[in-house]
Amino acid sequence: MKSKLIGIAIFGLLLTGCTKDFEDINKNPNAPEEVTSPQLLLPAIIKNATKSHFYSSMTRGNIIADYYSNQYVSGFDDAWAPSQLDDYFLWNYFGKLRDVENLLTLSRSNGLKNNEGAGLVMKAWMFQVVTDIYGDIPFSEATTGKSHANFAPKFDSQEDIYYGLLDMLENANELLSTGSDPLEGDILLGGKTLRWRQFANGLRLRLLMRISGKSNLKIDVAKEMNAIISDQAKNPLFTSHLDQAALTYLNEAGNEFPGYNDTPSSDRHLSTTLEKILKDRSDPRIHYFATPTPAGTANGQVIYAGVPNGISSAAEAAYNGGSNHQSSLSLLLTPVSAFAKASKTASQSLLMTYSELQFILAEARERELITTGSAETYYLNGIKDQFDYLGSRIPDNFDFPKAADVRATAAYYELPLIKYTGSPAEKLYKIRLQKWLALFNGGFEGWSEWRRTGVPSEIKAGTDSAINEMPRRSRYPISEQRLNPENYNQAVQQQGADNLLTRVWWDK
Repeated sequence: MKSKLIGIAIFGLLLTGCTKDFEDINKNPNAPEEVTSPQLLLPAIIKNATKSHFYSSMTRGNIIADYYSNQYVSGFDDAWAPSQLDDYFLWNYFGKLRDVENLLTLSRSNGLKNNEGAGLVMKAWMFQVVTDIYGDIPFSEATTGKSHANFAPKFDSQEDIYYGLLDMLENANELLSTGSDPLEGDILLGGKTLRWRQFANGLRLRLLMRISGKSNLKIDVAKEMNAIISDQAKNPLFTSHLDQAALTYLNEAGNEFPGYNDTPSSDRHLSTTLEKILKDRSDPRIHYFATPTPAGTANGQVIYAGVPNGISSAAEAAYNGGSNHQSSLSLLLTPVSAFAKASKTASQSLLMTYSELQFILAEARERELITTGSAETYYLNGIKDQFDYLGSRIPDNFDFPKAADVRATAAYYELPLIKYTGSPAEKLYKIRLQKWLALFNGGFEGWSEWRRTGVPSEIKAGTDSAINEMPRRSRYPISEQRLNPENYNQAVQQQGADNLLTRVWWDK
């Protein structure tokens, strides 16, 4: 017994020795447990949000906007199942918004106006993307888990969300106009507060245009738009594609464009909708949007042939004579395993472009929502800058296309389908169609604009789709039904059935 007691005592001493100061000893001095500087958060927020946005553009947005065809997505069944939606339809932004909230909290506690302003712009952009996909979503309580232990947030109406986003962006513009703190690690806009203000004000105009067809609004859309456009010292706007909100990827492993290292995919093709629109207008951008058919290339010819969305896989395989006679996606979106000259940096994440801004202003002027400028000038600015931008992204080492191949001649602007002539309705159609073209690979914006305007009119559900109409929204992820059932059910009661054909508020 004496020996046992001595053994226990020795073990106790050893245990105490091993555990004393255990937490201090096991702290990693190179990995801080708590972030105390907002500058450490901003680059990760930008990188993670834009990467998800880009990948969703390629795999979902470009297809439901009918730029590309893919039968899995455009069948509107399995690819739209609630279990698939977190990543592909950007519900995962709610996880990323927690980091934004930490950025805002740190910025406010340290009086860092510029960092707070940039955080608000990113927050508004991310919420805008998500609400336009789903409609009513958690907003006012969405990021209160840490501060208020609220892990079952209510769903706000999309109308209230839009008003909140407009206020958020106006506040961001004011903060960024008076702050003095540096935006360190700003991989999106180079640390330039002017560019963040331009982004904020462009987003305000995007939001205002999207709700401009609604009645009984709590704000005067025309008054708000005129206030922005008439005082660009206070509300600066993009001046060309050189200052637009676009993330450039890097020529290094892990930071190349999303999809660069993917396995080659043979199930995404130029859509017949985009093919027809470009060919009807002799539009050279077809060289940028798609690759010539393999059969044509083998014969020394440049031939483009699309595939319709919403047909069966068997019909796709046989369409137009098979895959050798079908155009695939742009070489700028093709992985290196399929194209040896693939560029890591040519494709950018497009959050908002100068071209989109110009088409917003063109429509606003044509509809007399604003009184400044010429609708035709805005319209032409948007087209010309889009050609310049696309040409600037084509690497010099490409054999085809070259930058010159996507440049429009003077004759292009005189074509009846391009020239700014016709009735007001015809002019509006031209503006909206060119805007749809400019929103290529811009997330879900092309789809949102089609829902708002019906342009292009060629977009419709395919013969083998699970539904007879194009989707008007995405269903909520299954996680909301399981983890937040009370508020999920309230949202369905408020907005309408949780299916693909229920329209979001601005689309009703």
